[in-house]
Amino acid sequence: MPASIDAHGSGRQRTGRRPGGDRPGVWASTASFPPRPGNVARSRALTRTALAAWGVAGPDEGRLADSAEIVVSELVTNAVRHGRGAVSLALVLTAEALQISVSDSGPAMPAPRRARADEQGGRGLQIVAALCESWRVTTRLRGKTVTCRLARDRPATGPRTPDRAP
Repeated sequence: MPASIDAHGSGRQRTGRRPGGDRPGVWASTASFPPRPGNVARSRALTRTALAAWGVAGPDEGRLADSAEIVVSELVTNAVRHGRGAVSLALVLTAEALQISVSDSGPAMPAPRRARADEQGGRGLQIVAALCESWRVTTRLRGKTVTCRLARDRPATGPRTPDRAP
């Protein structure tokens, strides 16, 4: 049974749902929250909690959990800084991969860029590309969704460019 949590204005969370009905090994968790900087840390905690509940926090898959936390942090930070409206996070775990999706209502499209050596920011999407098997941006009527895929059993092979979806 899904749990709903609303703590300190951080939004609603649903954990432990099987989107595929009786398909074993498919789990999903979603959250939606206001675009506040403190919710970046909450999104990392949600990710770590969901993966632990699904049995993906042990030594065999610690890299996946660590990478997922970093990717979620980067994508949610971008949505809070550059997006508009509520930020939505969706995690879907299958036997092959963890899919992470972050949505907001802003019109600005994310694009990797080269940060200067003295800049504190500007490397988030490069980090996402380096850690993920693939990533893409999907435009919606209002806003966009950035979706990426972290493979469960093989390391990332290097930076990738996003796949653009209509």
